[in-house]
Amino acid sequence: MQTIDIVGYISRIAFQSGLELTMRQGDILVVVGPNNAGKSRSLQNISSSLRSREVGVVVKEADFVRVTPVDTVAAWMDPFRATNGLVSLGNSAFPFHMLKTYWGDSQAQLGDFFHGRSVSELTTRARLADCDPVPNYERRDPFSAHHPFQHFHHDDQLELKASKLFRRAFKQDLVIHPGNSQNIPAYVGKRPKPEHGEDRRSATYLDRIEALDRLEDQGDGMRSFASILGRVLAERRPVIVIDEPEAFLHPPQARLLAEIIGSEAADRQILLATHSSDVLQGLLAKHAERISVVRLTRTRNGGGAVLLAQKKLQDLWKDPILRFSNVMDGLFHDAVIVTEADADCRFYESLAAASTKPEMIPDIHYTYSSGKDRLAVVVTALRALKVPVVTVADFDLLNDERTLSRIVEAHGGVWAKLELDWKEVKAAVEKTANFVGADQFKTEMARLTKTIKPGGAVDKATLSKIKVLARNASPWDHVKQSGLASLPNGPATLAAKTLLDRLKAIGIFVAPVGEMEGFCRTVGGHGPRWVAEVTKKDLAADPELAAARAFSSEIVAHIRKRLN
Repeated sequence: MQTIDIVGYISRIAFQSGLELTMRQGDILVVVGPNNAGKSRSLQNISSSLRSREVGVVVKEADFVRVTPVDTVAAWMDPFRATNGLVSLGNSAFPFHMLKTYWGDSQAQLGDFFHGRSVSELTTRARLADCDPVPNYERRDPFSAHHPFQHFHHDDQLELKASKLFRRAFKQDLVIHPGNSQNIPAYVGKRPKPEHGEDRRSATYLDRIEALDRLEDQGDGMRSFASILGRVLAERRPVIVIDEPEAFLHPPQARLLAEIIGSEAADRQILLATHSSDVLQGLLAKHAERISVVRLTRTRNGGGAVLLAQKKLQDLWKDPILRFSNVMDGLFHDAVIVTEADADCRFYESLAAASTKPEMIPDIHYTYSSGKDRLAVVVTALRALKVPVVTVADFDLLNDERTLSRIVEAHGGVWAKLELDWKEVKAAVEKTANFVGADQFKTEMARLTKTIKPGGAVDKATLSKIKVLARNASPWDHVKQSGLASLPNGPATLAAKTLLDRLKAIGIFVAPVGEMEGFCRTVGGHGPRWVAEVTKKDLAADPELAAARAFSSEIVAHIRKRLN
């Protein structure tokens, strides 16, 4: 089996937003962004620019460097040139005198013939149709085999390689009918082994293969996976364009497919548009040095495109909290809200959904940092990925200068501009807040420990009282329960409100009631238990939650303003 093994690559992509991306052979471009940002359209625009220099809505133009010398291509074509100068290869024809026009200049159009031999386009619709039985091929015609199943039919080892990878995803073999019938169908199931006296084309062996399930009758996920797998393994076109490779697949299969794409097409360029962090993680796991990410955005004034460079992606990928959390999902949304804990995420997300008109809510991803110390890490990562981000935290975030200043700087703020207000609030809290002093703490602790019987376990009631005492021994733990209300009227409250407003301006929202549980004190419990109970209420109308709704509205308004 032979074909013209054309070598080339996309060297430049110019987006309508002004972004210009340079690429090398073997690079992987991942296009991400929220819904309707133009991800699929960008791939279509790139392909159309290569074919005919058509200017697209998202992408203005793309250049293609021809690596294979034009004389080499001419030598390949010459045996198939008719007396009229027309070159017939497989199902297509090409006028030989136009060779230098289409294969001589990186800024010239490829035309249909060379585009078809340089770019493999795998749309979701094409992938599903790709698994229908394909016609047999003429072995004496080196260009008659154009489908992966035809190549698998010819090359047993290539088929077995595809089957092994397919089995990793679906626990079944991918089997190509080895006979010489008019069509070549594909099957899934346990591959039969030839028995004594049989070979791969024995009638009895073919009967056992034909008893397997036909691939074209399987689900969309299996067919889509098989199509991409086949194109990646069997084709040699230097550019592979895949729209939504994760379509119809479960997350582990999407991640596996991304790993396969990167590994098996190491010498080719891959352009893909995806909604899936699993696809992105599958590529980053082994091919981070090859990947660039372009994030498309949508604004009132049109779309935008920002480049997330390879080095930045590699640095971010080294952080375990980013590798093993859902933080990267923020790439596929308009904006991200980061909280300290998962329960906070669930409350603020439920509140926004219930109290804001759907058309007024941007596409927001909610995630958490597992503590205040990690907030700055997550915010820094998201801002590096060019994702608008808001932090929502409890009032005691104001306690520690190092933690707060890092978060302020992660949001692009200048700590020196906030430091004086913060010092005034901190001094006020630690001077005037009501809390248990050292002497009282020692007395109360001694009283509680006397009730503990020696040799046994400490009862829950006593443990609970000790926890409450410890919490009240810190002025910040006390303030966390009430927020602004715990401060005295006058300068202290004024300074705190000024500080909170300045933090809001850069995207840091501190709960004015201390913590989320302070928005509804008639519900007991803390964290997940409190959220489970409070979300049973009418979040959109319950009078006690009016302050919570106002706080949520401020957050949404801030995000909408950022996006516009």
